Amino acid sequence: MDWMECEAAFADLPSGTRFVAGNASGTPHTLLAALAAHALRVGGLTLRCGLLLGDVNLETAVRAGCLTVRSWHVPATMRRLYREGLVEYTPVRLLDIPERVLAVSDVALVRVGPPDADGWCSLGPSTSYARQATESVPLVIAEVTEHMPRTHGDSLVHVSRIDRFVRSATPLPTQAPDRPDATGRALAALVVPLLPPGATVQLGIGKVPDAIAAALAEDDATDPPGLLGLVTDAMRPLIDRIARAGGRVRALELIGSDALLRWAHDNPVLQMADSQELHNPLHLARVPNLISINSAIAVDVRGQVVAESVAGAVIAGVGGSADFAEGAHLSPGGMRIIALSSTTRTGASTIVAHHGREDVVTAAHHSVDVVATEHGLADLRGASVRERRDALIAIATPEHREALRASP
Repeated sequence: MDWMECEAAFADLPSGTRFVAGNASGTPHTLLAALAAHALRVGGLTLRCGLLLGDVNLETAVRAGCLTVRSWHVPATMRRLYREGLVEYTPVRLLDIPERVLAVSDVALVRVGPPDADGWCSLGPSTSYARQATESVPLVIAEVTEHMPRTHGDSLVHVSRIDRFVRSATPLPTQAPDRPDATGRALAALVVPLLPPGATVQLGIGKVPDAIAAALAEDDATDPPGLLGLVTDAMRPLIDRIARAGGRVRALELIGSDALLRWAHDNPVLQMADSQELHNPLHLARVPNLISINSAIAVDVRGQVVAESVAGAVIAGVGGSADFAEGAHLSPGGMRIIALSSTTRTGASTIVAHHGREDVVTAAHHSVDVVATEHGLADLRGASVRERRDALIAIATPEHREALRASP
């Protein structure tokens, strides 16, 4: 294992090289900064990426036209560049990253912990596709971070899979947890009773899924459900309940505070997995009573879900929601739930007559079983278009219902 300086690790990579970067809490900040600097020197580089957390410092190279960014998730730090047409959004399901992204990449940039005595490095909190990248992309450059949590499960990469090593003192990116509000707690009180005995839940990211996780952690009257997918700070008490009951959690990404990352270190209840397992509907179909619970931007009165954009501006990505929803659909006893506040921060209704022409439907009307707001549940299973409309208007905020009924 030979160390390299950042500039040397990129020096022989010519214009036209295509890069793919690690994700979420595994965002390789040191390597991305070096990539941006190298792009300014040689030009013509392409970066494919997803949910990059923290300040990735790519703007100068992008604005100079030296670095093209093609992202399947538009995080907050890239939204201005996206609105200006300087970042390309590529809608890709996480299950398809190996075929659609890794297969057309020349260099993978990943973040790992230091190797153990046998040469195994940990990917720590982010395993969705990073290990596959080390196995399939021709050249792998890793930044090695001393404070990377060493996680259990499928999170190890051998040094023989890594071509170039760079030391990194950059802390792992963190995200402050949201505190569940009254709306989130009201939604949780409606959604939790829907879970059948023996359920396994998949929870998306945001205040509403976090509120549901908190409610499940406090529900001592029943056995805890299983959990898979994303793990946030709000899910720790639920995972502790699962551990006390003798269970384990299969996770793809840990997104949250320093405390969450420290908790994950050498924690055997947390078993990391990759997308080819946990984003694969054929695998998920073997999990009985799988309940997929995700939030959204808006739902129209047919049940079509917009979850990627606001007024046509992309603010997120397809992510794993479609994969989890298909898995829940195929799971015996499974259910697909969309849970959202009935209004936006400005008071506009999130139950809408029609989505904007510029918005993209993330989930079709036939791929949602139940929609929940703090005003109730709309069970769409087997419902006609008229019945769907009535049920969805009934869970809108009362002051918006008359306008929805009057809309064509």
